[in-house]
Amino acid sequence: MDYVQNVLGIPAPQVYGWSSSADNPVRAEYILMERSGGVELGKIWHDIPWEERLEVVRTLIGYEKACVSAQLPMHGSLYYVKDLPSPNPNKAEAFVVGPTTNRAFFDQGRDSVEVNRGPWPSLDEFFHSRAARELACIEKFSSYPDQQGLFSGPNQYHQSKALKIGVLRDYLKVATQILPNDVNLSKPTLWHSDLHSDNIFVDPSEPTRILNIIDWQAVNISPLFLQARHPSLIEFEGQIPEGFEPITLSDDFDDLSEEAQHQARNLRAAQSLYKLYEILMLRQCPEIAHALQFRDTLPGQITGLASSVFSDGEPILQGMLIRFQDEWTTCVNPSLPCPLSFTSDDRKQQQRLEPSWSEGIELMNEVLTEIGAYQGWDGWVNHANYPVYKERLVRCREHFLDRYAKTKEERNQWIQAWPFEDKTHSPTSP
Repeated sequence: MDYVQNVLGIPAPQVYGWSSSADNPVRAEYILMERSGGVELGKIWHDIPWEERLEVVRTLIGYEKACVSAQLPMHGSLYYVKDLPSPNPNKAEAFVVGPTTNRAFFDQGRDSVEVNRGPWPSLDEFFHSRAARELACIEKFSSYPDQQGLFSGPNQYHQSKALKIGVLRDYLKVATQILPNDVNLSKPTLWHSDLHSDNIFVDPSEPTRILNIIDWQAVNISPLFLQARHPSLIEFEGQIPEGFEPITLSDDFDDLSEEAQHQARNLRAAQSLYKLYEILMLRQCPEIAHALQFRDTLPGQITGLASSVFSDGEPILQGMLIRFQDEWTTCVNPSLPCPLSFTSDDRKQQQRLEPSWSEGIELMNEVLTEIGAYQGWDGWVNHANYPVYKERLVRCREHFLDRYAKTKEERNQWIQAWPFEDKTHSPTSP
């Protein structure tokens, strides 16, 4: 927070005191900081005019541009020089780049494996460490956390340790060949990845004036093309238009009900703000715009998905790697031999597994919709809603079992596969 506030000029809470070790009178790590003034933007976002929302987005673009302009020497996380145990040459004024605080290296049991957590002076070391982390977890544990789908039921997709390991080893064969050709897209970049409306405090009498941005605790330094993303603030439910043409209402708008017209206008406003973010970013900071575009390419998708195979996604990643092998001559220098060599049997297996995996995703979405939860929900609710969600889960599970369990044996299999039960937060060891 010191760095982003005093070096980058991004408003963040002032820190009054802190300790990164338990060797103090409190006997615990702690941080004392100011209470943010103003109001969470989320409380007034839908009440302020569209033009003021656009002005907030312009301000956020300025902050993101400041993040990209910082010259950081390697990937990891920021520390004060005095807090690292030994002298380090990668100084950034009073700061130093040390081991990462990225949650991807600690959540869901990943903190229990011995891997290189940085700092990483090279991209090769950085990406190999991510894959090594996933491999170490797959080898250590017998269950897999944070699954996107409802798997392991009767005649459903079952996650495979062998497949997870195989696709990661295949990924490592091409990990450095699929990086962006533009080195600026891989530069070490500090980035706030959770800019939703409750993390932004504004002046209620002047909502375009941002007073504070909070939730910096896991912010880290990683390649720009992995960091860049649209602020959560402007994400919406609905189709994202392609290109930069003006967004219009549908031809049958006048025939819609008053409520449907209201929803259509809101969707157009959200789509317009989303696309204007991209247009403004392309004009003001092309590096970020191009990084966002790279994320949607096949190499960008492969690189992103490879960091979470311990949890899920192995048949999808394998399908992407097969496609990458087929497109090798256009994606990479055609004079280089492709290190991937998927066989006909590999391709048939992948074509069989991906639809089964996708069916599990659809089942999970069906369950979440019935519960009234968002996609990716991990089971956490606030105290006030706990009894309501507990009752919904019981009712939803019974409905699900009645629909999909044809026999007593199948019912027992689905009960074992049901993900919403009180379990340890870490995966289980074999």
